[in-house]
Amino acid sequence: MNPTHTAMLLMAVALAVMSACLVAGIAFAVARWGGAPAPEAVARSGRAFATALTVISAVAAVVVTVLK
Repeated sequence: MNPTHTAMLLMAVALAVMSACLVAGIAFAVARWGGAPAPEAVARSGRAFATALTVISAVAAVVVTVLK
């Protein structure tokens, strides 16, 4: 595998994880702002992280398949 392709793949994975972390943080803040207790806000944050990472990964897989 070309080193450039490896670097681009690692950057794409890092961007996906950072985006999912951002979504999780926003979900936590919105839940706390809405009056949810901390454990429930953490649970919502975890669900948001998992959902965002799943959606981003699925879209990336489709894009890679189409472009290849």
